[in-house]
Amino acid sequence: MLWKLTTTNKYGNLRSRIVHSNGPLTIGQGFGPFVGVSLFRYQSKKSYFGIFKSPVNGKHYLTPDWTEVIEGTTINDVIHIPKVKVEIPKEKEEWLFESSSSPGQFYKVRKIGATYKCNCPGVWRAKDRQCKHIKELGIK
Repeated sequence: MLWKLTTTNKYGNLRSRIVHSNGPLTIGQGFGPFVGVSLFRYQSKKSYFGIFKSPVNGKHYLTPDWTEVIEGTTINDVIHIPKVKVEIPKEKEEWLFESSSSPGQFYKVRKIGATYKCNCPGVWRAKDRQCKHIKELGIK
C-alpha cells in the first residue's frame, strides 16, 4: 500500500514523499515533524498499464506512461484517469434563406474555410461574388 506522507523539514517547510508499507504505516527517523498522511495512487491516462523494472538502472516505471514509481508499487496502486474530450461548440456554418421571388424555395449559404458560398443565382451577378444573402450575414 502506498502512502503520501507530509512532514516539515528543519526550516518548517512542508515536504511530501511517497512511501510503501505492507502493513500499518510506521514513521522512522529522518522524516521531520509529522503533519499528515493519506493513501496514494499513481494515475495513468492509458487504459492498460503495467509496472516495469529497468534492467539498466534498477528503477521501477509505470508503463506506457513511463512514470517513475517507487519500489513495491503494484497494479492496485494505480488508477486509470480517462482523457476527457472537450468539444468546442462549432459556429453555425450553414444558413438558409427563403427566395423572395419564389416562396417555398430556399438558398443555402455555407462557410467553407474562410469564404462563404451561396447557391443562389445572384452570386453570379454580383461583382464581388457576394449576393444579398451573404451580405445579410454581415460578412465583408
